[in-house]
Amino acid sequence: MTEKTEKTAAGRCRSAPSLSPDIDAGWAWVIAGAALAASAISSAVYYTFSMYFPLLLNEFQATRSTTAWVGSLNNGVYMLAGPIATIFIKRIGCRWTVMLGGILSMIGFALSSIAPSLIMLFFTHGGITAFGLCLNYTSWIVAISDSFVKKHAIAFSLSQSGVGLGVFVFGPLFNFLIDLYGWRGAFLITGACTFQLTCLGALIFPPRKPAKNENVDFESFPLNANDKQGEKEEKRYSDLIEPQVIVDDYIDGTQQLKWKDYSAWLLHLSSFFWLLATSIPYILLADYTRSLDLEEYYIVMLSTMGVGDLVGRLVIGPLVTFWNLDVTKIYAVSQVFCAILIASFPLVVNGIQMIIQGFLFSVSYGLQCLLLALVPRSLFGTLNLSRVFGITMFFGGLGILIGPPIAGLIVDSTPGRSYWLAFVFATVIQFLAAASTIGCYVLRRTKR
Repeated sequence: MTEKTEKTAAGRCRSAPSLSPDIDAGWAWVIAGAALAASAISSAVYYTFSMYFPLLLNEFQATRSTTAWVGSLNNGVYMLAGPIATIFIKRIGCRWTVMLGGILSMIGFALSSIAPSLIMLFFTHGGITAFGLCLNYTSWIVAISDSFVKKHAIAFSLSQSGVGLGVFVFGPLFNFLIDLYGWRGAFLITGACTFQLTCLGALIFPPRKPAKNENVDFESFPLNANDKQGEKEEKRYSDLIEPQVIVDDYIDGTQQLKWKDYSAWLLHLSSFFWLLATSIPYILLADYTRSLDLEEYYIVMLSTMGVGDLVGRLVIGPLVTFWNLDVTKIYAVSQVFCAILIASFPLVVNGIQMIIQGFLFSVSYGLQCLLLALVPRSLFGTLNLSRVFGITMFFGGLGILIGPPIAGLIVDSTPGRSYWLAFVFATVIQFLAAASTIGCYVLRRTKR
């Protein structure tokens, strides 16, 4: 090991700072700006489905549990396809993966706008659209990680702030489109918006090679289909990396897991519980406000939730960077806070309280969404980010997939179709998420 080699926060060894002009500077910030716009568009789809939920109930006259599958499939596939997205990234690179995702999401929305039944919506909106958005989301995570090292937390926080911005802007816009054209027309126009992801993806380029070959930082070379030099540099320094890989490299499209690292599985389990719990309020909020005769406050609450999400994502990055905070500890605390907020939803009695409740919930949710990507990088390193994060997304997708239908079934089975039991269920699950994160943190500290 050379004298210029240093330890990273994840316990791995790396070389001296990269000489590439596009790491933490230059074109890296263009990619961060494009990621912000992309997250605004994709989040508008992801977080505004609840406004379509009552319309689909009325259109197809199905139960809440059955209708909720449209949103849960969309959200679930969005996360479940994470490992598949990482295969695309390694085969064709982030740039082409994002562009393909934009095309697929547009096709999915166009087909959904003419869907004659819920079954077709399960396939089009829950499958095609969600898979396209998953390709987009995972690729931007990896692209930001490839382009930033020292300023990664700030750049990622900036790019993910587009989520709150998207909810704040597109929530009222989609409501206007629904009033003007109906849910089918709104779906068609939304498809045109998601096609812009293809244009944004075209802005992704790998960092330029440094002028000299000495002291090359292999982390500055993104591992994709067009970057053979990055693979050489990674092999060159492979003897300096501790064996902390949780998920082996994808070989011929297959994936092998190392079961001995229980901390990684606790992190995956935390993602499963967290997204199962939080998907319930996001999918059912519109119907819940209608049941309380507070429907006129819903759009205001949705926009306020966008602001809260924006605050949560935008603030945490600089705090982590400048105060050197432990992201895993913050992640666990935010999960506990979120559980308390979910438990408070049944206590809402008026519209103002509902708006405040939604704002606080979205702040905690935004924090968790941002930290979900920072925690794997902190614990397992940059080289393993796409692989560990892909599996974490997969487990989160399982939670989203079953959460809303279970909650819908609970509401339909409760006398008077009350939502209180569904929120109690979500609260318990959210506390389990926090417990899993704490367990992961303790195990990682024990290993070190």
